[in-house]
Amino acid sequence: MPNTQPDTPALFLSTRIINAREASGYTQAQLALRMGINKSTLANWENSHTSPRSNKLLELSGVLNVPVLWLIAGAESPAEVTTPDLSETLMLEQKLDRADLLINELSALVAELRGHTRRVQRDIDESH
Repeated sequence: MPNTQPDTPALFLSTRIINAREASGYTQAQLALRMGINKSTLANWENSHTSPRSNKLLELSGVLNVPVLWLIAGAESPAEVTTPDLSETLMLEQKLDRADLLINELSALVAELRGHTRRVQRDIDESH
């Protein structure tokens, strides 16, 4: 449970970001890359120079697997970093397999559309 005494570091958003990032095993560079932000932006958040916008707070809580309420206000302890269980890993693998299938179907449709477009363009060119 975070410390709730006044003026303690646990009360600061910056400290909670650092603690959650480190508990998740990310470096600043890795987390910034994962979130699509500059490392300097993350450093500014962790140094209390700036604060993340609400959309980035939500993204940060998801990436770091901590409750957004904890990030904002320290309302509850962050979840311990755990290894996903086998059922969760299998579910993720199934979703990845489905995504691969959808990508392949989409690629085939794009190729088919390109072929039709070329035939139509060729017909137009030949008729003029």
